[in-house]
Amino acid sequence: MENITKHPILEIPERKKIKFKFDGKTLTGFEGMVISSALFLNKIKVFGHHIKDSSPQGMFCANGQCSQCNVIADGVPVKACMTLLTDGMEIRSCDGLPELPPVDGAIEVGDIDIINTEVLVIGAGPAGLSATKLFGEREIDVVLIDDKNRLGGKLVLQTHKFFGSQEDVYAGKRGIDIAEILGDIVNSLSSVNVWLNSTVVAVFSDNLVGVLKNNEEYVLIRPNYLLVATGAREKMLVFPGNTLPGVYGAGAFQTLVNRDLVKAADKVFIVGGGNVGLIAGYHAIQAEIDVVGLIEALSKCGGYRVHEDKL
Repeated sequence: MENITKHPILEIPERKKIKFKFDGKTLTGFEGMVISSALFLNKIKVFGHHIKDSSPQGMFCANGQCSQCNVIADGVPVKACMTLLTDGMEIRSCDGLPELPPVDGAIEVGDIDIINTEVLVIGAGPAGLSATKLFGEREIDVVLIDDKNRLGGKLVLQTHKFFGSQEDVYAGKRGIDIAEILGDIVNSLSSVNVWLNSTVVAVFSDNLVGVLKNNEEYVLIRPNYLLVATGAREKMLVFPGNTLPGVYGAGAFQTLVNRDLVKAADKVFIVGGGNVGLIAGYHAIQAEIDVVGLIEALSKCGGYRVHEDKL
């Protein structure tokens, strides 16, 4: 198993070991970990094969934005990077298009709860948390929704200190600490309801918003205002082999090493010398992963010198 047991910044928590099966083989993971990280923990990087050319598929974005990490968990097709591992879970590779499980009965709209709120904020990263903080401080009713099990979005992945204004953006603090600060403030506001592990699946023309709450209950929200703060996708280069397992974005890499404490590799090669690439390299070094090189198309790196100097 390739779990990180020491880190210069992050505290290594006590984690309960649980058993699961992947393609019939019994493996060990940690409670509270998503499936994709548990598979990487056991050095499994191929989760299935593409329907078109049978090319291997694995983790790519680790943020629920693609479907390359699809697996079959307890008979249901899921995104491995978004689905929490449970004790005794039976997981299979996803080869080609999965068959959907049968639906037992139809849901009548009249049977679904409708929740009214002044503002619905989708996304609990730095933007969503900051907006919710402003609304809540003015005693405006807010429902804040995020599909992860923790507040903070990409802040949860950042172990470096931020620049800028201390008053406005908590400069001088690490991203992981800023996520905790904003999360504590938002949770303390009486007019704010926070829903984690919840996904917005539809926005309808009659202003209702469909939400899968806690990944199990379908509810409808009728907000007077809708604020979408779902972040941005990484800008990836397209080249032959860019979707092969072992090739992934910096966000996926940081998710493994900083959030789930999994040593993603022994060595990494980085494409891109902006702040994202430089900081990912810094995070690799913290996790005792060798950065064998970094390539940049321009004549010099575009990120901050302080990050470049660390590499």
